[in-house]
Amino acid sequence: MRTPTIRLPWLDAPGRTVWAKLESRQLTNSFKFRGAYNAIRKLDATAPIVTASAGNHGLAIAHVAQMLDRQSRIFVPAAASELKLRRLIGMGAEVVPAGRDLFESTQLAKAYATEIGGAFISPFSHPDVIVGQGSLAVEVLDQAVASFDQIAIPLGGGGLLAGFGTCFRRRSPPTELVALHPAAFRRSLSKGGASEFLKPIYPTIADGLAVQHDDGALGPLLLRIADRFVNVEEALIEAAIVAMLQREGQLVEGAGAIGVAALLADPDAERFKGNVLLLVCGGNLSTTSLMQALATRSDDPVLARILGNQSISLPMEAVRYKQAGLAGPSSRSNPGTASTRSDIWRPLVETLSEDLTRYEDDLDRHHAFAAAQELQGGGPAAAFASEALSGLKTFVSGMTDDITASAEDVRSSYRMALQSFSYLRNSLSWCSASVDQSKTIMFFDPAENSHAGVNYDRYGSNLLRERELDLLSALGHDPETEDLLLTSSGQAAFSVIESFLIRDMLPANPKIVMAPYIYFEAMEQVLALKHARCIQGDAWDVPSLIGIVEEHDADLVMLDPLANLGTLHTIDFQDMADRLGGKDWSSKWLVVDGTMVSGGLDIFSIFSGKNHPQVLYYESGSKYLQFGLDLQMAGVVVSRKTHAPNLSRHRRNLGAVMYQSGITRFPRYDRATFLARMSRLTENAERLTAMLRESDPGGDLFSIAYPRQWRALGWAHGGGIVSLTMCDHGLNNRGCLDFLIDRILHECRKADVAITKGVSFGFSTTRVSAAAAMANDMPPFLRFSIGEETDDDIMALAQAIIRALDFFFPAFADEGRRAEVSRPYEDGAH
Repeated sequence: MRTPTIRLPWLDAPGRTVWAKLESRQLTNSFKFRGAYNAIRKLDATAPIVTASAGNHGLAIAHVAQMLDRQSRIFVPAAASELKLRRLIGMGAEVVPAGRDLFESTQLAKAYATEIGGAFISPFSHPDVIVGQGSLAVEVLDQAVASFDQIAIPLGGGGLLAGFGTCFRRRSPPTELVALHPAAFRRSLSKGGASEFLKPIYPTIADGLAVQHDDGALGPLLLRIADRFVNVEEALIEAAIVAMLQREGQLVEGAGAIGVAALLADPDAERFKGNVLLLVCGGNLSTTSLMQALATRSDDPVLARILGNQSISLPMEAVRYKQAGLAGPSSRSNPGTASTRSDIWRPLVETLSEDLTRYEDDLDRHHAFAAAQELQGGGPAAAFASEALSGLKTFVSGMTDDITASAEDVRSSYRMALQSFSYLRNSLSWCSASVDQSKTIMFFDPAENSHAGVNYDRYGSNLLRERELDLLSALGHDPETEDLLLTSSGQAAFSVIESFLIRDMLPANPKIVMAPYIYFEAMEQVLALKHARCIQGDAWDVPSLIGIVEEHDADLVMLDPLANLGTLHTIDFQDMADRLGGKDWSSKWLVVDGTMVSGGLDIFSIFSGKNHPQVLYYESGSKYLQFGLDLQMAGVVVSRKTHAPNLSRHRRNLGAVMYQSGITRFPRYDRATFLARMSRLTENAERLTAMLRESDPGGDLFSIAYPRQWRALGWAHGGGIVSLTMCDHGLNNRGCLDFLIDRILHECRKADVAITKGVSFGFSTTRVSAAAAMANDMPPFLRFSIGEETDDDIMALAQAIIRALDFFFPAFADEGRRAEVSRPYEDGAH
C-alpha cells in the first residue's frame, strides 16, 4: 500500500516544519511488509520459509506467506505475548516457541533452516528484506510533499535504515539521516562503533526496536549511512504514543512514535531543523502498553499541552493533597522499627552459621573416611570446598557482627549466603551415592555408606528428613500425630495428594465437592478426572457447603480457608467442625490448601473427632515459607502419621520430592521466627487496608478486601494479601489495572517508596499485580502482597496509592473526596 504522508503542525517550531510518513497504516500495520514481500517473492516456490520474530516481522512474513499460499515457520521467544502468538497462528503460520529472547530464537531458527535446507529470512540483515524496505524511500520521493532537510529513522536491527538510507543517499544526498533508538539500550553508537550493536538490549516500550545483532556484519554499513544517532528517553516515547493518539487519532506503537518523542525533546528546534520527516514505522500496540503510555505525566507545560492535560490540574491536586493531610517522604524515618524488621532475619543468619559449622564437621569427616578407606580423587575438590567455606563463614560472621545493618542489607546478604551454602553443600554430593567402593570416591556423607538400599535422590535423604521435621513444627503441627513431606512445588504437593486419593482411597467413581473457587491449577486437575463426578458449590457459608456435601454424599471435599479472589472469601473450619456433631463424615476426605494463610491454622486439631473427615493439608512453599527469598519452587504435604508412608511412596513414584539442591537453599527456622514474620505482614496489611478504606469512606469507588475476621476464625495470623476491586465493573480489566499499577509505581518513585510489580505473593517488599481470577465470572483485581515495611513506610505507601487512585478516578477526585489518612493507625481500627 502507498501510505499517507501527513503534517504534524503541533511539532512545528520557528525554523522547523514537520511531516510524518504513516507506515503504521501499511499492511500488517508496519513497514515490515515491504521487506517480507520482497524476500518471499524471490524465493524458490519449494523453499521452506523460516524466520524468528515476536512482532511485526513475523506478522509480515505470515501474511505474505498466506497471500502466496506458502507455509511459514516462525520461531518466537518463549515469553512472547499471547496476543502476538494468536495473531501469528491466525495468519496460518507454524509458531515455534523457543529461546529465552529474540536473540536465542534467531539462533535456533537459523540452525533449523540450515538443517532442513530452508530459507531463513532475517528481520533486518537479509539483503532482499533490506531492498524491500528501500521501497519506502522511493515512495517518499515520489510523493514529493517537500524537499526534506532531515529524516528521523527508527533504529532497531537496522534493516529500515540500511534500505531506506541507501536509496535516499543516492537520490537526495543533502538530506541528513538521523537514526533514533531508545536510551534504555545504553548504546553509544556515535562513539562505540559497530560493536555496540552486539550488546544485549533492555526492556522498552519501543519493543519493536529491541534487537540484538548476532554478528557485526550490518553495523559498519549503518554507521556510514546515518549522519548521527540520537538516544530517546523512555518517558518521552510513552508521551509520543499518547500525543499521536490525542492529536492525530493515530494508534502508533513505541517504535513508530520514537521520532515524535525526539522532537518533543527538542521544542526549540535546536537539533531538528528545516523540513523534517518522521518515519512512523508501526502501529501494533497492546492495550497494556497503551495504558502504560497513558499513565505518562509531565510537569513540562509544553508537553502537558500537547498531551491534552490541563495545566491547572497540578496546582489543584497539590491543594487537594495538602487538605487530605498527605505527608511527604521527609516524615518517613523510624530507625527503631527498622531494627525490629532486621531482628526477623537475624535468627535465620544464626541458624545458617550453625549449618556452616556442621558442614565444616562433615568435610572433616569426609576427609577422614576417605583417608581411612585409602580413596583417591576427591582431594582437590574437597580442598576447594574447604577454602570456599572459610570465606563464606567470614561473610556470615560479618552479617552477625554488624548490628547496624538494615533489614534490606541483612536479607540480601542472607539470601546470597544461603545460595552459596547450597552450592557448597551439594558440590561434593551425588544424587545416587555409592554405598561401598574401592579406590575411588562417589559419595560425600559417610552415612550414605551405611546401607545398601536404593539411594536415588528422589527416594529422599537424611537431610530432607531433618528439614521436614523442622517445617512440621514451624508450621504449627504436632510432630507426635502429624507428618510432613517436602515436594518440588505446591502443584507437585497437590499431585501427590491426588495420586494417593485416586489410587488408594477413593471409590472407583468418586463424588467430589469443591468450594465456589479453589486454586485454578488444582481445579483443572480435578475437573479433568473423567471417572469422577465434580460438584462446585455456589455459596461460601458453612451451612450451604455442608448441605451440598450431604446432598450428593460426596467422598471428597476440597476447600481453601482463604480464596485467591478479589473478594478474599473465607471459610470458618471451626464452625464446620462444630456443625458436624450429629453427622458421620469419617469416611470422607477433606483436602485443604492453606497457602494463602501459610501456617496459620492447624486443620488437624480442628477436625479431630471420630465423626470428622480425614484431612490432607498442603501448601505452596516458594514464598511465605522461604521468607520471601523465592530461591526455588517448593511445596509441603501434611497428613496424619498413618498416611505418611503411602503419601511418601506416591511422591517417590511421581518424582515430586524436593531434591538435595533445593533442601539446602531452604531457610531453617522455628515456629516463633516464622510467626514473627507473618505477624509483621499481617500488621502491615491491616494498616494499609484501614488507610485505603478511609480514603474512600463511602466505598463507591473501590472495594478493599482483607480477612479482618482472622482472629475470630482461630488463625495465627491474617496473611499479607490485600485486594482492591473497582465498583465500576467495567474498570476491572487487565488494561485498566495495569494502567493503575503504572501510576502507583510512578507515585512511589516520586515519594521514594519501595514497591515491586509482579505476580505471586509472600515477599519482603510489597508487591502489586493485576491478578487474573481463573474462576468463571470473576473479573481481574488488584492484589497487594504486603511486605515487612516499617509503620512509616506503610503510611507513605498508602499515600502514594491514594494519589494514584485520585489520578485513576479523575471524575471523583474533587475537593474533599479523600478523608484524612495521615493520623496514626490505631490498633482497634481493624
